[in-house]
Amino acid sequence: MPTLQVLQGPDKGQLFQLSGEGVVLGRYSQQVPLTDHTVSRRHAELRTDNGSWRIFDLGSSNGTYVNGDRIDGSAGLKHNAQIKIGSTVIVFKHRGEVRGYNRPASARGMVDVGGSDEVVDSAVLSAIQSGDESIILAAPETADAVHAWNLMYQLAEAISAISSIDDMLAHVNEIILRHLPVDRVFMLMRDEETGELNPIAMRYRAKERRGKKRRITVSRSMIRHVIDERKGVLCANADKRFGKEAMTGSLQELALMSVICVPIVGHEKVHGVIHLDCAMSRHTYSHEQLRLATAVGSMVGLAIENHQLMQARMKSARLAATGETVAYLSHHIRNMLQGLRSGADVVEAGLRRDNLENVRTGWQIIEHNLDRVYHLATNMLTFSKDREPRIEMVQLNHIVEEVIELAQRPAAEAKVKLDVTLGEIPPIPADSDGIHQAVFNLVLNAIAASPETSGCVRIATNLDASGNMIGIAVCDNGPGIPEAERNSVFTPFHSSKGQGGTGLGLAAAKKIVNELGGEITINSPRGGGACFTIRLAAERSSSVDLGATHGPAH
Repeated sequence: MPTLQVLQGPDKGQLFQLSGEGVVLGRYSQQVPLTDHTVSRRHAELRTDNGSWRIFDLGSSNGTYVNGDRIDGSAGLKHNAQIKIGSTVIVFKHRGEVRGYNRPASARGMVDVGGSDEVVDSAVLSAIQSGDESIILAAPETADAVHAWNLMYQLAEAISAISSIDDMLAHVNEIILRHLPVDRVFMLMRDEETGELNPIAMRYRAKERRGKKRRITVSRSMIRHVIDERKGVLCANADKRFGKEAMTGSLQELALMSVICVPIVGHEKVHGVIHLDCAMSRHTYSHEQLRLATAVGSMVGLAIENHQLMQARMKSARLAATGETVAYLSHHIRNMLQGLRSGADVVEAGLRRDNLENVRTGWQIIEHNLDRVYHLATNMLTFSKDREPRIEMVQLNHIVEEVIELAQRPAAEAKVKLDVTLGEIPPIPADSDGIHQAVFNLVLNAIAASPETSGCVRIATNLDASGNMIGIAVCDNGPGIPEAERNSVFTPFHSSKGQGGTGLGLAAAKKIVNELGGEITINSPRGGGACFTIRLAAERSSSVDLGATHGPAH
């Protein structure tokens, strides 16, 4: 019987059997109702004449396409023809058996694991030990073997990109449905705390969509046998092995079924089982298909354990990194708080003695440590989260002038001279706040690296000869940075200043420059010291919403 299977669109997965001489496709169709809002109420019609089918467009606004070509009035349909109406793609099948499967169904409440006195499963026709070398598939010498190798290849791809165990199990079920004749497939997974088996990732054949899905009853004895013996079993009909003689449950309701049940087993532990069945009137499973399903169960079990191990390691690594970061930052914050306490004590002593000079000295100490707290918090926020740059046309020299003004006090305290040379720089598209923070961090770093009494920090801006790149250079006359250590200076919490640095300033500066599409480099001039250079494009290649030109902050 000809069929229509929805491959793409809101109704993806639905299967419709064609009967009669005419079938309408559309949102108001009785035979093929579609929920796609881009499809007309009565979009197209399929008609048959002496076994041949044609499709007629019914004046739809979006048109009807067959194999990518828009039809003018009507077109003939052959087996596997693709029909596109709106955003829905449908494949037309005219010969052979066509199977479709529904979307993921909630497994809870649809599977009953019966007691030991319930006989609902079938006689063991074959069994394979999970983990045995015998489940390794033979070389693909036949079409079935090639099919099996395709399944294993897709399975390997699915478990190599596992994001969560539930998503992987659902994907595995879909792969099984595509490669094995299955009416229903589900997994029973063991609860880590209670040990109970819970059904998940259930799938039905498409024909189950149009009627009420029947509950599936499986024998607890068979499940226990598969788990305890770590064997996959192929069953048919009733057997005393899994219960009493009385026939009750789903097999009697669904007629004779061919059933495969295999363990999901890892290195040492059985995590659950995979259960699939098919009406024997349609297909009877073979020993080779049992071998294939058992191999799938073993691969899934190993993937689950590997994912759990990776998650445990990631958690341990995160805890270790968090502990190290907290300890590191706590140390610096405590030093800053001690500085604030010392400044407060000096202020208090000055007030008690009515000594204004002591009050000024203490307040300078407080201001200095408040600045340190502010810069630490700013750099932590910059480094800890992604930030979308706010691009506008800015005057780079104005930003540098603001930085120099703020750096005057720490430079004076360190007795370091600031030497500024600003070139002719046109307005450029950049993030003014980000550039301000990055340049300020470089200047503070240079001040700290400069020698006392004879320290000098040179800040310069320039436009290269091509007019395409802007440069901001911050150089000091300190001891310089050995070449072997230059790759690590941008590493978070790496600091060569001992107690004086947090190791976040250069890391935050590099992150900001990278977000702007620029680069930051290090070199050591012949005269000594270190020179950090920021390079930014004078123009942006992509169109951006540019605001007003940024001038000096007020």
